[in-house]
Amino acid sequence: MKKQLLTLALLAVAGTAGAQQLPNVGFDGWKTACGKTFQASDKSEKQRPGVEPEGWNGSNVKQSLFGQTASEDKLVTQQKSDGRGKYVKLANRRVEKWGVGATAPAYLTFGTPWSYPSAIESEQDGGTFGGVDFKYRPDAIKGMYKRTNVNGKTEKAHIIVYLWTGTFTSKIGKGGSPSINKENVDRAIMGKSNAGTITGDGKLVASADHEFATTKNNDWEEIIVPIVYNDKTTIPTKMNVVISSADYWTRSNIIPTTTGVDGSVLEADDIEFVYYHTLKSATYDGQAIENFAENTLNYDLSSQVYDEKKFDCTVKGIGAEAVKSYNEATGLLTVTVNGNNISDDATSKTVYTFQFKKVDYTGVLSALSVNGKNIKTFAEGSYHYTVVGDYADGCVTATAKGADDVVATNYDAATRICSINVTGGSKANTYFVKFAKATTDYKGKMSIAMVGQQLLSAATSTVGITTPVDNKADFQLLGFALGEMPVGDIFVTDVPYAEENGVVNLYKEQTITIFGDNSEGMGLIDLPVVLTGTLKDGKLTANIGITWNGEKITVDLVPLDATSLDLSSNAVNLEGTPLADMKADMTNKNLTIFLPEATEGVDAKEKNVVVGTTASSLSLTDGNDWGVTKDFTAAAVSYDRVFNTDANYVQSFVLPFGFTVPTDATVAELSSVNGDNLVFKPVAETVANKPYLVVTTDADFINKLTNVQVKATTGADLTTTVDGVSHIGSYTAQNVTDAYGYANGKFVKANTGSVKPFRTYVKVAGAQGAAPMAFGVNIEGTVTGINNATTAATAKEAIYNLQGVRVSGDLKHLAKGVYIVNGQKVVVK
Repeated sequence: MKKQLLTLALLAVAGTAGAQQLPNVGFDGWKTACGKTFQASDKSEKQRPGVEPEGWNGSNVKQSLFGQTASEDKLVTQQKSDGRGKYVKLANRRVEKWGVGATAPAYLTFGTPWSYPSAIESEQDGGTFGGVDFKYRPDAIKGMYKRTNVNGKTEKAHIIVYLWTGTFTSKIGKGGSPSINKENVDRAIMGKSNAGTITGDGKLVASADHEFATTKNNDWEEIIVPIVYNDKTTIPTKMNVVISSADYWTRSNIIPTTTGVDGSVLEADDIEFVYYHTLKSATYDGQAIENFAENTLNYDLSSQVYDEKKFDCTVKGIGAEAVKSYNEATGLLTVTVNGNNISDDATSKTVYTFQFKKVDYTGVLSALSVNGKNIKTFAEGSYHYTVVGDYADGCVTATAKGADDVVATNYDAATRICSINVTGGSKANTYFVKFAKATTDYKGKMSIAMVGQQLLSAATSTVGITTPVDNKADFQLLGFALGEMPVGDIFVTDVPYAEENGVVNLYKEQTITIFGDNSEGMGLIDLPVVLTGTLKDGKLTANIGITWNGEKITVDLVPLDATSLDLSSNAVNLEGTPLADMKADMTNKNLTIFLPEATEGVDAKEKNVVVGTTASSLSLTDGNDWGVTKDFTAAAVSYDRVFNTDANYVQSFVLPFGFTVPTDATVAELSSVNGDNLVFKPVAETVANKPYLVVTTDADFINKLTNVQVKATTGADLTTTVDGVSHIGSYTAQNVTDAYGYANGKFVKANTGSVKPFRTYVKVAGAQGAAPMAFGVNIEGTVTGINNATTAATAKEAIYNLQGVRVSGDLKHLAKGVYIVNGQKVVVK
């Protein structure tokens, strides 16, 4: 493995230039005013003499013992030399009387010092309490020190750091004198013995207690003191530092037989925290990276393909963090190690690079095929595809875009979905191919709406139903969309399927996940769905109720030749979904659209559009089916049927509204049966959905009607029955059997025949064998069927007058008039 080495002197890089936790690092700033110290002897705070470094507190105190005072009060003093600039000098001072003496400790601290000299251990100097707020985890404290011992003594100096959370309280006092509570006392935190009781709920997080008796005597030396953490996860809230020229914890500073001043000195400069920001180790695939060293920043691993799970590293600093970033295009792994103080010091970081093999990773497919045929709609950024057919091993071929991508497929027979996983380094995507079953397709107009919102779409769609197996079939709606947003494919499985009298009623409640790219993002998973539908005469009418995020989505499918489209349950914005879109592809010219009350934007000239319960115009096209589910009022009517106005020409009709019969027309309903003749009685008012015969001299009389009350056809009885004979109206083009169809002035029997919309036919109840071959028509008080009359010559068939009474003789001997011969009107001249 090749290696590129870049060796740096990382003592500076891994150190703390710019670290913010210790102020006045070089002691170049000094206070102009004196501070205070706490006096354990009289429980008071007194002024400290002299000056101190900015940000620090010194142990300066007027030392006295039995009235004797130390010859020098300033234990902490400012020093200056050409080589170091300003620095601090800590000098021990001693007082004694009658052979009893004590040395005043010289120390710097962030806390509040208190001092009391005594030969009695329990009454000697108390040290410091309190500290400063803190939030970091330094790794060490370093500084420059020069030690000078006097009289051959080997007194120990101290560097003490402690970090903690919470509060410690210690009762401090002299002998049995009243105690004084002080919080965050160093000896309480560090667990050292001192007078009084230690209480509190704080926790010592880390400490450094370094003592040195000898250094390079009278010469500067750098000393780095590691900080040891008891708890490597807790962030400290408080911190204190003590730098002492004496043994801070013991009685070794008490010299009872020696008189005079103890002149041992500790000089200090450039004291700062250390925050390490280097790696301590790095491994790949469980093996140490060859020639790894924390001061070597660049490594060549180009013979290996990077796998983030195989690379591991450890940082040197307790609070340091390694941030990894991999560039798949270049194969370069960058590891940035940030020291714990990076937020305060932008230079507290080290950057390592590891060059791995450059690979062609994309994590996407470039092509997808089934049974050797490319999926035409494939795009690398689309992940769901539906094909019709059955899955077989090897039928799916997936080509990755990147040369180093890995493709794996898996088929789930329960869902009929093949998953294709494409993995390229950290890039990974999954494609899905759904193998839908073959279906019988039903094309129709699909309207999609959400309760309380506008119509989302009114598109032409195709729904498929699979061949029933064990009286169950699957319902498949492919390409479902909400407005302009594609959603996916809907599959409702195992729908009960049973045909009765030529009709299949569908019903299924099921929880589904819509198969599509937007399913997960839109939350289209585990959706409660209710499917209802009717399959009749090869046409499907269906409704799908979907509950999504507490809202109800209603999907209606009607055949393209449907007679009505009911959108009245939802607010419709005609700007977003114009009427032209609703009518597009619909083949029935009589299509009637129902919209909610107060829908705006409907042209007054728009035909067959009902807003609430009112339509501006009802337009009926002859030959097209008709049917509506609701009543409404139409201000005007147009019907393109041309009624024949020949004298006494009889025609039949059924209409969805009633009207007052005009004077130039005779409209009659079946009233009685007279032998082979049907007698019809004229009416002054017609009733909606009832069959009639009409004779008119005005071909356009229907178009003159206004404000008609249109009645729903659903469930309407279009039949008038008298004496076992039924006169039946029809709004649909249909085939009928054993019925009488109106032609040439009579109702003629036929085994099979067809009926046009808005026309009528006759059926006889009971056995059809005894029924006549034709029924003559008699509209009371009206001569009918003259258009079909023939001039009599030698006809000798049974002859009836218009009152249904059989007359004797043959036609040529009868008086002039109109007669019924074999069900046909004949004129004798």
